[in-house]
Amino acid sequence: MNTQPPATAPAGLESARGAALPVNTPQGWISHSLRDLERWVAWSIAAYSAWLGLSVFAGVPAIWFFVLYAGLIGKWAELNPSRYQGEMTLRGLALIAGAYALHTHSSELGGPGGPLFFWLSITCLAYTFMLKPAWGALLIGAAAIEFAAASFQLEPGAVSLGAMAQTALASAFPLLLAMKFGAAMRRPDDALEGGRIDGATSLYNKAGLLAHGDELLAAGRRERRPVSMAVFDCADLLEVRSIYGSRVARKVMARVVKKLDAVAAGTGLAARTGPAEFAIVLPGIGRDKAIAAIQRVLGKPGRIEFDAGDDEIVLVPSFAVQTVEAGGESAQELYDALRGELTRIDEAEQRRQHYLQRERERHSRPMGISALASQSAAKPRPARVQLSKTLPAPLVVN
Repeated sequence: MNTQPPATAPAGLESARGAALPVNTPQGWISHSLRDLERWVAWSIAAYSAWLGLSVFAGVPAIWFFVLYAGLIGKWAELNPSRYQGEMTLRGLALIAGAYALHTHSSELGGPGGPLFFWLSITCLAYTFMLKPAWGALLIGAAAIEFAAASFQLEPGAVSLGAMAQTALASAFPLLLAMKFGAAMRRPDDALEGGRIDGATSLYNKAGLLAHGDELLAAGRRERRPVSMAVFDCADLLEVRSIYGSRVARKVMARVVKKLDAVAAGTGLAARTGPAEFAIVLPGIGRDKAIAAIQRVLGKPGRIEFDAGDDEIVLVPSFAVQTVEAGGESAQELYDALRGELTRIDEAEQRRQHYLQRERERHSRPMGISALASQSAAKPRPARVQLSKTLPAPLVVN
């Protein structure tokens, strides 16, 4: 999947923007490259803690619990990559909370100023590099509170205010450098990412689908894992605007985005590739599981429902799914193949509807005059009774 970041422009049914028309990234957006980088922060802390557990703190088995803790945070970042500044900050705060439990666990570990100080230093340096300054400052403040609280709890009075101030001053310079370098790195990254985002929905556009889809396909080939792509045709969206107006159309579009983002489920990728066309990439699962994931969110048969007051709007998108196991297909080739399959599905449905319409017309067409004349000529006429001209007229009794 996951919640979708707020749109930077009103969501409507305008054409999806391409890479040639860059748009601003949504507020608090985390780029794709930084999402992939975050997990290595926690995993590096876990690896360093494991080395200390083997070499320095071999007599403290509890340290392996904290190795597991940091490793699970890294796995959390891998399975559910951050899309907002707040989400990424939350994982940094989780590492600082683990540092507090570790620093106050036993005096044998040396406290926050001992060898395990790297739980704070690595976390602060890495996250201030990846986060915007306001969020990075929040994380640094939490780390400073952790250091003071752990020092006071472990040995009250052992660390003076002067020593804390000196530590803060020594840490300020590398942290400011991390903020500066991070901001410089994010500028071109945000510009590139902004050109890959659809301004109306905050999903990726077709350029983003192809660029990041190729990355997911390459990762799947390296790890020998399947990657599935699905393309959805929501042609009914075009009718919603003409019938119900733009306000309802925006709400319906938001519902569609929410559903598709739920199908993508964090590790996947959702994109808007046309005015009423969407695509998702699901790494690590085959075609059957991809269809099951779609049906779990959209139902069977797939539909998207929206309550528009007196009316209930039901969209029934058609979709096609294809899986790449270990081949050399690109995202463009996979997308084109699915678009071709969707076109064939639409053409078959149009032929079926045309056939049903012709059948109804054939059974309900009124007969022409020539047909009535021919039927009258073919039908035998009853024999006429010859009456005598002198036969009196019948009496009518009132």
